[in-house]
Amino acid sequence: MSTLLHMSFRVSDPQRSAELYADLLDGKVVGSGPQLNSIGVRTVVFGDWQPGRLNDIMEFWPLDKHWAKGEFTDRTVGQDHHFGHIAFTTDKSFDQLAAIAAKHKVEIVEEERGLPHLVPVIYDHEGNFVEFFSESDRLPTSRRSDS
Repeated sequence: MSTLLHMSFRVSDPQRSAELYADLLDGKVVGSGPQLNSIGVRTVVFGDWQPGRLNDIMEFWPLDKHWAKGEFTDRTVGQDHHFGHIAFTTDKSFDQLAAIAAKHKVEIVEEERGLPHLVPVIYDHEGNFVEFFSESDRLPTSRRSDS
């Protein structure tokens, strides 16, 4: 079994993005450690995170920084637009998510995702998006026995 440890996004304003995601995920912006702090990375922790552990972490990197072959390098910011999305379960209502979106001046919409209801989706400052499913939206798993 695998466990998600962390995910990273390149963004134009790491602090702004960290604050948005901390509010959305009931997380907390924490220090990124001396190496990552030195280049402007901001970190949000949520879920079961505990100090000294590398799980339940989102990192927001400046657009112009890159990690390659054991060192930080500068990256030319070009016209290419990187796009990503993540999905979480939440017990927040659409109205609660909409209030957070308004506070951070980002867009929230309800979109189809093959369910019998619409799913709240927030588009961040960079065009990435976050889907918010309810706990009851989890797909049933089948137990298969190899006989």
